[in-house]
Amino acid sequence: MSHFFTPDDYAIAVAESAVARYVYVPYVQSVLEMRPAESVLDLHCNEGFFSRLAVSAGARHVVGVEQCPAMLDRGIQISKAAGLGIEFRQGDPTTLRLEQPFSAVFAFWLISRLSTLNLVRELADTLFYHTSPDGYSYLLLVDCSLYSKVQRNPLTPDDCYGKKIESAGNLQDGSPFELTIEVGETSVHFTDYCWSPQTVTACLQEAGFTSVNVLYPPVSDAGMEARGDDYWASYQAAPFIVAVEAHRST
Repeated sequence: MSHFFTPDDYAIAVAESAVARYVYVPYVQSVLEMRPAESVLDLHCNEGFFSRLAVSAGARHVVGVEQCPAMLDRGIQISKAAGLGIEFRQGDPTTLRLEQPFSAVFAFWLISRLSTLNLVRELADTLFYHTSPDGYSYLLLVDCSLYSKVQRNPLTPDDCYGKKIESAGNLQDGSPFELTIEVGETSVHFTDYCWSPQTVTACLQEAGFTSVNVLYPPVSDAGMEARGDDYWASYQAAPFIVAVEAHRST
């Protein structure tokens, strides 16, 4: 299976899978609504999907950071065409140091790309460094232990809610796993790494965040209406999408 895909393929996979459309995108939108952010730093922004959500929610200053030139170019094109004013920068989102703090910092799916505990700690330090006093950092990751339960559940639909993990059972912190996101005929593939919510929480607390909350976003009302109770039964029994909210006190 190829590890290469276009920015447009990736955009479809991130935004249109079942858990994207009906679980974590509504979660991000609700966060931006409940805690409006004047400024947002989007680490590992890819082609800027979440950066654009921040602009739509009213953020006045949005910076997206991405290492991949193709993703960065696509994000710049979309932002310019729509007049969004997003500032894109190429760089390592794990060790980045900018001069200004942000009221909200996104690190969506970045934890899953990190192969060592030291890198996870570096990211936690980077998040704390860029989060303004009384601001928040937000992370998304997969709880592999819960996903393994979904994988074994006979009620799980054939599409596995858009995310398929090979050999999800018995994964430990730092274990690599193969993740495929499928939406219709679009498929993107990664080698990701398993990090438990407990380990991520500990690293964020060590970095200086005073309050770290681990949440399991529910299926949105629109998702329940679109797919029905039977479709979501396995996911609701083991909601494997994890949102982590880290608060930096004043």
